[in-house]
Amino acid sequence: MPAPVRTALVGLPLAGFAVVGLLAPVLAPADPAANDLSASLLPPSAAHLLGTDQLGRDQLSRLLHGARISLAVTAAVLLVSVTIGVLAGAVAGYLGGWVDRIVARVIDMAVSLPGMLVALAVIGVRGPGVENLVVAMSLWTWAPYARIARARVAGLRASPHLDALRLLGAGPVRVIGRHLLPSALAPCLVYASTDVGSIVLGVATLSFLGLGIPPPQAEWGQMLIEGRPYLASAWWLAYPPGIAITAVVFASNLLGERLAVGDKRPSVLRWVLPSRLRLPRPRRPAPGTPATVESRRSAESRTTVDDDVLLRVRDLSVAYPRDGGIRRAVADVSYAVRRGETLAIVGESGSGKTTSALAPFGLLDPGALVAGSARLRTGSTARELIGLTFRHRRHVNGRQVGVVFQDSLAVFDPLRSIGAHVDEAVRNAGSRGRRAAVRRISEELLRLAGLPDPATVAGQYPHQLSGGMRQRVQIAVAIAGEPELLVADEPTSALDVTVQARLLDLLGQLRDELRMAMVVVSHDLAVVTRLADAVAVMYAGRIVEYGPLDSVVRHPDHPYTRGLLDAVPRPGAAPGTRFRTMPGRSGAGPDDTSGCAFAPRCPIAVAGCGHDQPVLLPVGPVQAHRSACPRTRAAGASPPLLALGDLDGD
Repeated sequence: MPAPVRTALVGLPLAGFAVVGLLAPVLAPADPAANDLSASLLPPSAAHLLGTDQLGRDQLSRLLHGARISLAVTAAVLLVSVTIGVLAGAVAGYLGGWVDRIVARVIDMAVSLPGMLVALAVIGVRGPGVENLVVAMSLWTWAPYARIARARVAGLRASPHLDALRLLGAGPVRVIGRHLLPSALAPCLVYASTDVGSIVLGVATLSFLGLGIPPPQAEWGQMLIEGRPYLASAWWLAYPPGIAITAVVFASNLLGERLAVGDKRPSVLRWVLPSRLRLPRPRRPAPGTPATVESRRSAESRTTVDDDVLLRVRDLSVAYPRDGGIRRAVADVSYAVRRGETLAIVGESGSGKTTSALAPFGLLDPGALVAGSARLRTGSTARELIGLTFRHRRHVNGRQVGVVFQDSLAVFDPLRSIGAHVDEAVRNAGSRGRRAAVRRISEELLRLAGLPDPATVAGQYPHQLSGGMRQRVQIAVAIAGEPELLVADEPTSALDVTVQARLLDLLGQLRDELRMAMVVVSHDLAVVTRLADAVAVMYAGRIVEYGPLDSVVRHPDHPYTRGLLDAVPRPGAAPGTRFRTMPGRSGAGPDDTSGCAFAPRCPIAVAGCGHDQPVLLPVGPVQAHRSACPRTRAAGASPPLLALGDLDGD
């Protein structure tokens, strides 16, 4: 079912209340204000479906007109509060300076005050009535919209397209009105969908206290206060308006959650409509293929069963919901990491290398559907990581497994010092000493990560450090729990060559000193050769070549691996020599074709390559070196391409 249709279905209950309120004069069977003392307190019947109240008024008619009044007041409050809040927040966020500081302080003060007390104070001064109720509720609810709009606009203020508009002569009114207000309004409308229930509840509360909609107008809160004396004898007076208020609050929260999470199914719906999405079964090779998936699995289990293997991943597949179905990002990925060794997962951007490395540890988006097996050996036992609960995963991540992420600035909370981040990692690893003792451990970790003057660094904030220093802090956090496995996702991304070399040397030194295994994700073959013992080359969500580093680099079998190696600059090449590139565009995913995803770019592809999915098979005498290209095996062994020193500069 398309996402807009699902959103419309979630919004149907709230829309139903609005339609009932609008059509109340047509749907109501009687005048809600018509008194008939001879028919007072009649129970529900065919003549009065919800009975009558103490004045003989039809309860169903009053309930329908109550929806009209409650939702009309709610709409007026939302219109006023959203308008004032978005305008104030957008202007403050764009102008900055003293204007922003004043508006921010006013917003903080408004948010800190109890909303109901503000409403009571306003109505106490101005008196009850619809207009005063709208004013009181608007003063209660405008501040969150201003805060959302201010944050949204402040994030866009320094964007290049706004600089271009200002250079073209656009004034503040045009920039704010035409370009910033639409962006600020979108998240505010999402918040407004959840605010509907709060406003309806607030109006009903004030009416229940006698400060809202005055009688004899039908309003749900007023109906509650009128039915309170008859709870034991006439239940139909209080229960229907109470249920109506609860239903509106529930419906608005459900719609708000749906809009906030986008295409993910709201958590309330998961209770009622559990997802039926399942990963598709792996495609089997076409008849005539030298080996089947099952024989490949059994061969792997026979040749790689070894107590020295720390992490073994088998047939890992990761998919995401999309357009009413699912789309796989990774399919049938298998690899093993031995104790004290480093596996490098290499490939272009979008090849699935990061997903393959992080999926076993539950570090993907919550909407990811993960299948397969990933077993982490600790001592004499092996623990299955796929499907591990959050409580059990806490004993793995940060303790047995450490992770260094690619974006070092996004990893850290900008409002917390470096020392606070490392202290938290130390405590999560099990240290329960005093604060000073924990800080001493943190400083020692920072020193171990190669940071000079760790006491000074611990007092600094993430934005005060360079990219290389932040990566070293990440390493200190990752090794706080003395993990057996360290996963490094593009650890040298966006760093200059000198810093890269020092960081790689540090990782290698820590691996040897702490006797860790490592999984390094990279698109840079120089990183691979400096650290790795084994290499897995990925393309379009699948491993296309796997084996020992020396064998893969010196004798690459798959055309994609050869293309990656051909693109590496050669020492001593003549000036002006052009880099060799691969034609075409990179593959998008494993489900895009039934055959080899590299076939459209492959120089040796034949017609059958686009139809038959290749499997990893041994290459030559090195059984651990496997490739998913039968064409190169048919053509014979390939000549050596490079020595390791050609890649790392040694």
